[in-house]
Amino acid sequence: MFANDIVLAGEASSSTTYALRSVTDGKSVRGDASASLGSPRTLTINHSVVKRADGTMADRHLARLDRTEVNSEGKSATASVYQVTEVPRSIVTEAQVLDMCTQLKNFLSNANLDKLFNSEP
Repeated sequence: MFANDIVLAGEASSSTTYALRSVTDGKSVRGDASASLGSPRTLTINHSVVKRADGTMADRHLARLDRTEVNSEGKSATASVYQVTEVPRSIVTEAQVLDMCTQLKNFLSNANLDKLFNSEP
């Protein structure tokens, strides 16, 4: 199991500590204690087994960050960033999946995120 508290570095030398709030059925939720109740920031980790369209089974792993902000009019909006890794239970190796994860981490540079957010194909 992950540590109860997970510290994640952000932009501009900032970091956020996500403290464990709940664990149920392969899912854990951690929250940023410095965030207000009306503007929560959470880290969710979830594991499940799924049946794919071709009938094979796969292990699905999710890491997700959610951040809710409230404007001056009291309206709230939540942004979510997450990675889902789905690993078939046969044929594909762990080394191949780790390589794919490394490639994705390397792709998510600030320059590429700018292009992604500008809806560039």
